[in-house]
Amino acid sequence: MTYLWFAAAVIVMAVAHFIRILRWELFIKVYEKPDLKRLLKALSLGYAINYVVPYKLGDLARGFYAGRGMKNGKALGLSTVIVDRYLDIFCVGLIFLGLNLFGGGESVKSASRFYIFFFFALILATVVIYLFKGLLKKLIRLVAGLFNARLEGSLLKFAWALIWNFKDIVLKINKLALLASSIGMWALYIASYYLFAMAFSTVSEATGWVDVFLMLFGETGVRASTVMLSLISGEMGVGQLYIGIFTVAPLLILFFISLCLRKKKNENLEDTDYLNLLPQLNPEERLVFLDKYFSDNNREYINNYLKINHGISIIRDYSAGSNATTMLCVDKRGTFFRKYAFGEDGKKLAEQIDWIEANAHKIPLPEILEKDVNDFYCYYDMPFKAGALGLFEYAHSNPAEKSIEILKKVFDTLESALYKGGAGAATPSDTVISDYIRNKVTRNLNILRNSRRIKALTEYDTLIINGKTYRNLPAFEKYMTEDYLTDVFAGDSVTDIHGDLTVENIVCVREEGGDTGFYLIDPNTGNVLDSPNLDYGKMLQSLHGGYEFLMSVKSVNVSDNCIDFLFTGSAVYGQLYEWMKGYMQECFSGERIKSIYFHEIIHWLRLMPYKLDKDHRTAPVFYAGMIMVMNDVFDMFSEKLHD
Repeated sequence: MTYLWFAAAVIVMAVAHFIRILRWELFIKVYEKPDLKRLLKALSLGYAINYVVPYKLGDLARGFYAGRGMKNGKALGLSTVIVDRYLDIFCVGLIFLGLNLFGGGESVKSASRFYIFFFFALILATVVIYLFKGLLKKLIRLVAGLFNARLEGSLLKFAWALIWNFKDIVLKINKLALLASSIGMWALYIASYYLFAMAFSTVSEATGWVDVFLMLFGETGVRASTVMLSLISGEMGVGQLYIGIFTVAPLLILFFISLCLRKKKNENLEDTDYLNLLPQLNPEERLVFLDKYFSDNNREYINNYLKINHGISIIRDYSAGSNATTMLCVDKRGTFFRKYAFGEDGKKLAEQIDWIEANAHKIPLPEILEKDVNDFYCYYDMPFKAGALGLFEYAHSNPAEKSIEILKKVFDTLESALYKGGAGAATPSDTVISDYIRNKVTRNLNILRNSRRIKALTEYDTLIINGKTYRNLPAFEKYMTEDYLTDVFAGDSVTDIHGDLTVENIVCVREEGGDTGFYLIDPNTGNVLDSPNLDYGKMLQSLHGGYEFLMSVKSVNVSDNCIDFLFTGSAVYGQLYEWMKGYMQECFSGERIKSIYFHEIIHWLRLMPYKLDKDHRTAPVFYAGMIMVMNDVFDMFSEKLHD
């Protein structure tokens, strides 16, 4: 009879452990498909370690081993184990409270005092953490920041996973399944303790399930391993072998079951009902996001970001010089580009969507696969085309003649399909020109003169940039006045324009028949003066000013009026710029060419406030780029400037 009781205790314990795994899966399946085979092995391993190691440290091995097989890694494995144990503390605390309320003896009260204290301390800690969650996030960020970038990212990812696993209890997990699994699991554990006590009583003194429960979960049970418990508990000394088998045998059963299960193929990328723990696949981009989250400075941004990107994986962030973010993403539909922005920037992005939809029948533009426009954010998705290259990459991996062909197609298409039939010619008295100069020139010059990072540089008569002397801003201010610029732009026409015609916004694609075509991305509608000359000026910012290469500069040294940085430039850009100059001289009047170059200068002025706001450390690089362009332009038109 003894062996039947004991065998039943082992089997019931194994079933209870299995239900624990099913409850564990509830937390994992929010983010990915659980691997039952690995979870069975992980629990067997962790509990086996708990048998010989104190403080339940085997649970760390359980989370670590399980996490190694998860697409979200060890952060999800460890965090879900912590949540699992957190719930156990509440369940065991409630059992101890019940034992005390329903006539538990002095031994019960004495043994349970520690756990009940622990139970209420955990409740208090939970409340305090919730009330001061912002401060806790900053503290986590501070501690993680003491380590290198790799460890910092791992610590922040783990903290993120832990926070969201607790939130999942309220927000995402099936409450009925969680309650049923918890009650069923602990009912079976207690039944197992009862059966074990019945078996044990036949070989030692009378023992009840409460005695077993107190041994495992009293203060000593927390601090000691199961092996030590059998040695410490003198009344059970004769049954040390029973305790060992009772502990280890259920784990062997689970491990044997795991060996019988067939390993399933990785279905994570095909599953469509799981959220991403974190959408970023790039560790550096993930660290930037986590750093922003744990700084706790903009909760609205974080909430909207997660709403937009909760169902996708972000392969790469392509964002550059704007407040909108462009990312290469993947989800159940496949690979695509997503562009999004918040608040006022979101409203501006919505205008971009309207522009694309209005002009898609005129010029090559991307298809909009999906969009969402509301008061808080805006995003739209564009298809990813295999083999498509931005003109920057295309130009530096193909003969210059190929890129010249693309540029000519772009200019000719815009001239024939978009610029013709516009709203007519603007005149010097047109308020549009005045608004353009005041908003894009005067305002931005004032920002430069008052910025802490640039102000001192603007006051020198000359700048020494990478060892070469250039005239500085004071030498050109008379040409930046409203009266002068009104004359320069007097001949501009007003039409539909792209508004941001950079090298990077031209995408080269292979067409049927083998020719290379193009489509344009990221139009800008906030130009005030919608002149085609702005588009050509924007292209000059790339080919003439080398904007894309300045973007790659990581550090700059500023000393008095000297600005030094590594500027590589590009021979290909030089060839494309020479071709563009010839194209303009052949197709446009001298007045229009002058207007285009002055629009290039204004594009640099428009860029400066953004750079000062987003990365003030490298802002002097772009100021230097603007000054070099201004020197070149004013030398080019020196005779006309002096007239």
